Amino acid sequence: MTSPSTPRARGSYAKTEQFRLDVLDAALRILAERGNDATTLQLVADAVGRSKAGLLHHFGSRETLLLEIVRHRDAVNRQQFPAADGPGFQASLDLVAHNATVPGLVALFAVTSALAAADTSDTERRRYFTERYARTRAGFARRIARAQKDGALRADIAPETAATLVLATMDGLQTQWLLDPRIDMAAHLRALVRLLESPGRD
Repeated sequence: MTSPSTPRARGSYAKTEQFRLDVLDAALRILAERGNDATTLQLVADAVGRSKAGLLHHFGSRETLLLEIVRHRDAVNRQQFPAADGPGFQASLDLVAHNATVPGLVALFAVTSALAAADTSDTERRRYFTERYARTRAGFARRIARAQKDGALRADIAPETAATLVLATMDGLQTQWLLDPRIDMAAHLRALVRLLESPGRD
């Protein structure tokens, strides 16, 4: 028999999940508009009609909230820039071009990933980025292997190596661009893609 409290529990969970999404969407918007340095917990709290203490109570800590923002941004990007099964890197090029319009989000990613790399214990933050890089490298490697088989990309570089180089280039360009916005991230990534293409390919 269903407990009378079950519908309320489900309703409470739905409200909690909606509040979480509202906070993360607001944080992404504010970061995109104001930048990383100017985005505060108070601004995010004001955007969703809560207090800073309320946000921290819901997410547990400021570090957890920042990681959830990065995780949410990754999910949004996967929807907006889905990787195609073909040999090209257009989705990555489109994503890099988009990133040039949201420096605050790029800075948050750079800072959070650097902190994850510096964590000396197996934190949730370190696990997320370790798994994220492994998953992204594997996805690139699969697409590169198919492109090599089709003759679109040069076959003298192991797919896993090429995947690591592409990912390193994307993230390294972000750091350089944050320091010098004159750097064209999409143009430099496109240059790497050309180096990976088969000789004589149009």
